[in-house]
Order: sequence, then structure tokens, then C-alpha cells
Amino acid sequence: MDHVLELGSAMHRFAELTSAAFGTEPVPTCPGWTVDDLTEHLGTVHRWAAAILLSGQRLEDPAGVHVTEPRSEWYSATASALLEVVRAVPADEPTPNFARVRETAAFWPRRQMHETTIHVVDASLALGLGPDGWPVAPSLAADGVEEVLSVFFARMTARGQRPHLRGRVRFHATDLDLRWVVGEAPDSMRTPVLQHDGAYTGIDGEVRGTAAELYLGLWGRLDRARLAVDGAAARELLAGPLVP
Repeated sequence: MDHVLELGSAMHRFAELTSAAFGTEPVPTCPGWTVDDLTEHLGTVHRWAAAILLSGQRLEDPAGVHVTEPRSEWYSATASALLEVVRAVPADEPTPNFARVRETAAFWPRRQMHETTIHVVDASLALGLGPDGWPVAPSLAADGVEEVLSVFFARMTARGQRPHLRGRVRFHATDLDLRWVVGEAPDSMRTPVLQHDGAYTGIDGEVRGTAAELYLGLWGRLDRARLAVDGAAARELLAGPLVP
């Protein structure tokens, strides 16, 4: 997958949606936020990612960013700046990230692609377009499922919000016939880890849906009741913290 290409596409769609909004629309999937708040958040995150890529330094989350009006134009400018940066920094250049995994520049276009895609869904919902306002391609969704399981489960554990994993749980994207198994690492924190050994036997629970349903469900942008869930371990996992 070309993460830079997909990032640009998601940025373009987000800019289109925010240009069509008044800005005061509430975002149902981000309680307390309006479309203006969502736009400021995403543009600020883009600036933060670009700063890390350019500096090669581990930087704290940004604060106090000055946002100009109209916000949709400010967002487009920050998005364009990030795209130029990710094209300028070689993918294999050592670059820190908040998860402290896969610390090369390639982490950031992928992460920003998924950040932007999820917020495109948020903006679509805020404008009343429904969950299918901008369909997520199965291949992109599958990449996002892998990112949640391999990056964010470890990230949440490090933040003291460990996903409620008991045993081994399989995620099955039925439209692609892809499967991921997540289990506990043999460390003191019992960090959930994505297991690539292909051993799909001996699981304690399973979550099934299309790749897009799994992706949006993990990020809380889809009612998880739409997923097929088998086993107490899978139900407990979905009921607990999964992503920030």
C-alpha cells in the first residue's frame, strides 16, 4: 500500500468536508467537539508529525497552535506541508515515534493516513452523511486493523490502559479472509502482542466482520454490535480500552 498516496487522498476528502461545513456541527464520535475542533486537532497533529520528521527528535504533543481562518484553508496548508515533508524524508531514516516501535520515518505517513481517515469518518458523521459517507477500502482497513493490534495495544498498555486481554483472540476480516491473533507477551505488563506465527488454533475468542467493520469498530466509529463476537475473551476485550 502507498501510504503517502492514501494520506493525500484522505486529506483531500477531509478538506472538502470541512469546506462544506459551518464548523459548529457537533461530532457525535468525538463528544464535546465541533467540526472546527476536529479541524484544529487534525491540522495540529499534522504539524506535530512534520516537526518530528524534520527534526528527528522525540517531541511532546503540540499545544497552543495558532489557527487562522477560514479553518478549512488553514487545514489544507498544514496538510500540504506534511505531504511535502513525508516525501522529503527517506522512509528508512531513523525517526522516533510515540509508540517506540518501528522507529523509522515510514511510521508517520502510515499513522497520519489512519489518523486522517478516521477523522474523515468523524466529519462525515457530523455532516449527516452516515457511516458510509466515505467508504473505507478493504485493503486500507486491513492495514488499520494491523496497526491497532500491533501499535496501539502496546501503546495503551504503556499508558496504563491495558486492553482487557485474557488469552488469545482472533480477528477475522471475512471479506478478505484475513486473520490476526493477539495474545499476551511474556513480560511483566502482559502486553498484548500481534502473533504472526499463523497458529490459529487454541484461541479463546473471535471477532468477525468485514475489514472496514473491524477497523471502524476498533476505533469506536461503528457500533460493535455489528461485529460477530464469540467467546468471553473477545467480548471482554471489545468492552475495554482499545485506542486513545
